[in-house]
Amino acid sequence: MKKELEKGDLLMVTKLDRCSRNTLSFLTLQDQLFKRCITFVALDLPFSDDLTTNKLIATNLLAIATFENDRRRARQREGIEAAKKAGKYLGRKTVITKKLIAEVQDLKENKKLSITQIAKVTGKGRNTIYKVLKEELNYVPYNRLVRPEEKYESK
Repeated sequence: MKKELEKGDLLMVTKLDRCSRNTLSFLTLQDQLFKRCITFVALDLPFSDDLTTNKLIATNLLAIATFENDRRRARQREGIEAAKKAGKYLGRKTVITKKLIAEVQDLKENKKLSITQIAKVTGKGRNTIYKVLKEELNYVPYNRLVRPEEKYESK
């Protein structure tokens, strides 16, 4: 299986807006493909045998998609701000409970398990375990998470 596109290859995507985050990054990608004579086809766009026409269509449609996406984000931010002011947007509920804190503390201090092992046992993500250790159990990073009083004793 080829890992790199070569001259004469075809790069096909299902939707144009899935191949880049914004118009500028798409234009950069499109220019690289065009210079390397690689045909780019998005299945949600009309296709022409003329690469220049394809380039024009793709550029214009992606510019419109970027514009719409930016407007949607702005409306979403405005809605969230309004909901926060009204006290209706409180964010995601935490998964950190007293039971989880106690379990993490036991697994870390008594069973001496690693963060990954604790995450597997508890069914929570590693980031959640790190958050419990740092914010709830006052561990500090020092090559590994340790209690503040252990920090200098381990040297």
